[in-house]
Amino acid sequence: MVGVDEELEAAKAASVSQVLFRSARLLNDAGMDRVQLQYPGARRAHSQLFPHLDSTGVRLTELARTLGISKQAVAPLVNELEAMGMVERVPDPNDGRARLIRYSTRGQQGLLHGLATLRSLEAELAGEVGAERMARLHADLTVLLRVLERRREPTLDP
Repeated sequence: MVGVDEELEAAKAASVSQVLFRSARLLNDAGMDRVQLQYPGARRAHSQLFPHLDSTGVRLTELARTLGISKQAVAPLVNELEAMGMVERVPDPNDGRARLIRYSTRGQQGLLHGLATLRSLEAELAGEVGAERMARLHADLTVLLRVLERRREPTLDP
C-alpha cells in the first residue's frame, strides 16, 4: 500500500508546475551563489524583484501587488537595492506625488552581469542534458511564458 508521503511525492513529480518551481528555485540559488561573488550584498530575496523592474520604473505598490506581498515587506528590499546603487527612485511623470523604482545605470550593468552568469550556468547544464534539449526547453518555456502573460493581461469589458 502506498503511503501518503509517497503519494504526495508522486503527485508533485507528476506536476509540470512543481518541477518548474523546484528547477527555478535551484537555478536561482546556483545563480545567486555566483552573483554574490561579485556583489556580496546581493540576497536571494532581491532576485525576486529583478524580473519586475526595468528602466522605465514601477511604483512600490504595484511591485508589491505583482509579488503578492505587502508594501511594507517589499520596501526594505527596495531600500537595500537603492543603498547598493542598483535601483533609483524617480518622480512619476503621471503623478507628481508618486515615485517610480527603476534600475540605475549600475543596476542595469549588474543585471547584465547576472544574466551573463545565468547564461554560463545554462551552458554548463546544456553540457549535461544536451544543447538540443536545452534549446527545446528554452523554446517551450518561451511559448508557455507568452501564454501565461497573455492570460494575465487585463481584458476590457464590452
